[in-house]
Amino acid sequence: MKKAVLKQFRDIYHHFREHGLRATLFWFHGKDAPGIIQFLKYGLAGGIATVASMGTWLVLCLTIYPAISAEEMQKYRDLVGFVGLELPTFEVESMELDRDLRAANSLWANIWGWVAGNNVAYLVNVLWVFQGGRHNRWLEYFYFTLISAIATLAGLAMGPLLIKIFGIPTGLSQVSLLITAVLVNYVCRKFFIFAK
Repeated sequence: MKKAVLKQFRDIYHHFREHGLRATLFWFHGKDAPGIIQFLKYGLAGGIATVASMGTWLVLCLTIYPAISAEEMQKYRDLVGFVGLELPTFEVESMELDRDLRAANSLWANIWGWVAGNNVAYLVNVLWVFQGGRHNRWLEYFYFTLISAIATLAGLAMGPLLIKIFGIPTGLSQVSLLITAVLVNYVCRKFFIFAK
């Protein structure tokens, strides 16, 4: 593996020497970019999808599905206050939320966040990261969504469980979901769904 990665870096260097910076950056933007660049682009695409998913989750946890306790909100306030920002006060902060309610509401907010994140991930991956063609678009989207659902279900099972059993903060439970989803999704998308 180490040799393969080093070879890719050598190929990038030779491409740069032969074609220049502009052509190399254009090459990186294409779907035939070296695997290491494709993985970095996948990471960036995943970051965009994560913002869509987590953003949806957070908005819903603060509004429709209250899941963030006043104590946890204060920790977030302290964190953003450290960089000079200020968070508004949310109605959820005045609610008494036990572990079971937080876990259930976080689950529902995650389901809707997953829908948003999955659609953003599919669009960014198709347009920028992977080359389709192994399956027709509808079947490709179905497989993409199925793999995403399996990975997310594994992560979703862990989040509420960690909240109920260990009483960890709702935000921290999201980390287990993200780690599980990233690992399963990349391998399955790269080798089973997309052609390249």
